[in-house]
Amino acid sequence: MNYLWEIMLAAKEQGISEDEINFKVARKYSPYMELSEEFLNKVKLEEPYTVEINPYYRFQPIFQYMFHPDLEDDPSLRSGLFQLLMHQLAENDLKMGMTREEYYKKLLGEAISGQVYGREATDAFTLFTGKERETLLEGMLMLYRTGESLTLFRHVMCALISDCIVYNSNEDPFQILIYIGKKKTEELERKNEFIIKQFLGIQYQADLYYEYHFGIIGIGETMEVGEIAIC
Repeated sequence: MNYLWEIMLAAKEQGISEDEINFKVARKYSPYMELSEEFLNKVKLEEPYTVEINPYYRFQPIFQYMFHPDLEDDPSLRSGLFQLLMHQLAENDLKMGMTREEYYKKLLGEAISGQVYGREATDAFTLFTGKERETLLEGMLMLYRTGESLTLFRHVMCALISDCIVYNSNEDPFQILIYIGKKKTEELERKNEFIIKQFLGIQYQADLYYEYHFGIIGIGETMEVGEIAIC
């Protein structure tokens, strides 16, 4: 990573809040680089998420007098002001390259986190990682544009929950059978409930099967004794 915007994108992908990132003026830096990282090929942020910046690489007009070698007064004030300014500059950096789609996803993510969709949805949203949130928000925008569909629900469900298969019932068109090849946990259950509530219409009934697949006549792999769920 070489630029400020790369730090913010990495934080977004890792699910790290922008508030957790602490910017500091680099003690030693190259005049040809914005970031002062020990490893030049670093691609992930590591705790405690402290990033040393060469503020003169792109922002010399802003910081040229703030950290003059002869200026020794109010170090804590200058440090705090630097932190605020760098976060604002980082936000500007990201927005300069944002498409309308990215902007909508950002607003939607903030709405969910701000409990616009309710406390339960906010808590469930925190369980998804950075890339999972991207998939979730993209799906929700598609839902608002095109309306609900089983195809969209199946795509989002299988993209976010590994070892997942979604079936339509032959007996009832509004019954959905969902097999998840994992043991049932509270976190996994909360994720599934969130996806179902957001993407599946109220006319549908979703039945979930964890770990053991339900039997399908004619498919031997699903009819093994001791490894089958009873519908």
